Amino acid sequence: MNIQQLQQQSSELLDKIDSKHPDKKHDAETTFIHLIEELGEVARQLFNEKIGRDKIDKENLSEEIADCTILLSKLSSNYNINLEQAIIDKLTKLKIRFNID
Repeated sequence: MNIQQLQQQSSELLDKIDSKHPDKKHDAETTFIHLIEELGEVARQLFNEKIGRDKIDKENLSEEIADCTILLSKLSSNYNINLEQAIIDKLTKLKIRFNID
């Protein structure tokens, strides 16, 4: 599966979930807030390991990163941004900026 397919499937899935809960829509603002919440869960995993409170639960970390990716894909779709092309373009700019072949 490529990133464009992932973006489409993520958006479609969240739209189907939203159709079951009409009072909860993944519009741009809600999607962004939910994304920040999920990023916080990733941060909690990393912080807990850094301060020695707990080791990283890789299964949970993997799920939280996946949640972030799904929500970022949906946010991109909300603004009609082709996430795959945006990543390709950004990688090209970074290579140029940092003089990397």
